[in-house]
Amino acid sequence: MATDALEEDANMGDSHSWELPRNSTAPAQGRWHVRGLASSDREAVDAELVVTELITNAWKHGYGSAAISLRVDVLDDSMHLEVCGEAEGEPSPQGAQPDTTSGRGLLLIDELATRWGFSRNGSLVCVWADIPRLD
Repeated sequence: MATDALEEDANMGDSHSWELPRNSTAPAQGRWHVRGLASSDREAVDAELVVTELITNAWKHGYGSAAISLRVDVLDDSMHLEVCGEAEGEPSPQGAQPDTTSGRGLLLIDELATRWGFSRNGSLVCVWADIPRLD
């Protein structure tokens, strides 16, 4: 199972990170980790939806055998969720057709997050989203 690394920083809050397997169990593991950090059921639901989409995208659209990393920074006003994995291209919201079964994930993230984005370092793509704290 994944390991948890906790860092204390007065300005950043708590920082947690895990290495998740590049397989179909990764989204459930990510949901389990963020649920334990949420301050309310509503915050947990939003964070779980966002982390599920980020991890699923990293798993389905990524490549290689390296683990998917999940980092969560718990701040006073938000949860900063970041998922990294090897991938080509850049994440972008796409309008899904009514009869398609995919293509809505980043649109959902855009609605739930106060902001989101991504960075690339070679083949490593990190997609992040800030979820408001709902104490």
